[in-house]
Amino acid sequence: MIDRDSFEKLNLSIAFTEDLDRELEGHLNKGSRQEDLTFALWQPSQGATRYTAILQRLILPRENDRILQGNVAFTSDYLLRVLEEAKEGYGIALLRSHLGPGWQMMSYDDVVAERDRLAAVVAGKTKLPLVGLTRGTDGYWSGRFWLKGSSKEYVRKWVKNVRVIGQQLRVSFNPQLMPPLSSTDSQIATVSVWGEENQSILSRLHIGIIGLGSVGSIVAEALSRIGVSRITLIDHDKIELRNLDRTLGATMEDVINKTPKVKVSERVIKASHTSQKINILPFEGTLRSLEGLSHALDCDVLFSCVDRPFPRHMLNSLAYGHLIPVIDGGIKVKVNNHGKLLHADWRIHTVGPGRACMICLGALNMVEVALDMDGKLDDPVYIQGLGPELNPLLQRQNVFPFSLSVAAHEVLHLMGLIAGNPRIGGIGPQFYHCYPGMMEAKHSTQCSCDCEYNKLIGQVNQVI
Repeated sequence: MIDRDSFEKLNLSIAFTEDLDRELEGHLNKGSRQEDLTFALWQPSQGATRYTAILQRLILPRENDRILQGNVAFTSDYLLRVLEEAKEGYGIALLRSHLGPGWQMMSYDDVVAERDRLAAVVAGKTKLPLVGLTRGTDGYWSGRFWLKGSSKEYVRKWVKNVRVIGQQLRVSFNPQLMPPLSSTDSQIATVSVWGEENQSILSRLHIGIIGLGSVGSIVAEALSRIGVSRITLIDHDKIELRNLDRTLGATMEDVINKTPKVKVSERVIKASHTSQKINILPFEGTLRSLEGLSHALDCDVLFSCVDRPFPRHMLNSLAYGHLIPVIDGGIKVKVNNHGKLLHADWRIHTVGPGRACMICLGALNMVEVALDMDGKLDDPVYIQGLGPELNPLLQRQNVFPFSLSVAAHEVLHLMGLIAGNPRIGGIGPQFYHCYPGMMEAKHSTQCSCDCEYNKLIGQVNQVI
């Protein structure tokens, strides 16, 4: 169990799926005069600066498990059943409804129930803090952790946000810890398209970009200009001469100085951002490192702008296991032995709970992942013997105009995810064929029944 001092240094969050949210709405919504409650189990997801309780399943009350008298109280028998079901590695959450909209504070009775009746018992059984959540009449969630203080009394620490992930990313922000940022005069055209409410959500999200090459560098610039205020940048590469024709912001001086790609993007963002304030978190390293992974786990949304199979596999797993939507794209260019372009295609999709994963979309192949994990894709002798089925791995060449298109559609996918509006981001995965110049769009798809990634949903300690 993390001690209170460690928790004090962490931002706290709660996340669960859209399906679980619908189940909660059906149970907790008892009309305008009656509150209700339920318990749930959760697992921790810890990044570099954020600790998230990921709700996994509800332990709904039976007929005599709570007392309904306008307000609501749980019985001792109900609590004993929940404690028995909480196996090692799982925490316990109490979820209740309130009869008002927006971020909900706590009544005296709420505090007594969580702090005095539950916090010590739950921590003693699970070695994890009690998590409390309250749902407003408009579906807005508030949340808190109960941490053991210097004395025996438990102390409440509010979360910064509660995230519901599915076809739409719905985020409830703590108005004290994450107040809305007013749009600026430089964002008038941007806000006019998707409105102040969506802009307010966008400006408070923590967004990560994995890979700051041809696509990622453009995504970074786009996020900066539309008002994102917290951006994590992850890449281990430095600028080389071959990067100049496809990395936004890179200069010959960066080639000479071997400037890290994350530093180039950081420089560009600082020069172009339109938000009231900007917080850029560059990490010069790989996602495959524990430190790189921990920085990714701090984010609300991730952009996959890498061209290697194993990092994409990791991001695919994060999308489901840690409930962090991942927006991914890829470009495939094929030329003949004489350098003549045969075809160029690219694809853009968002993966996560309620959506098909990269494998089910055909955007990732586990054979490629295995080759990358074994280091075979860095072995030129092995590469030459891959054969026609896997040779396209080596021909994912890219040029700046192709990257512009992919990056633009990835950012539109982000706004569609936030707004829940397919008229912004499209109806689902998109495929563009340069010849004859056609964009295909699929309706949002689901993973196959036996998909291993889909089985990871909320299972933070499981990997494929």
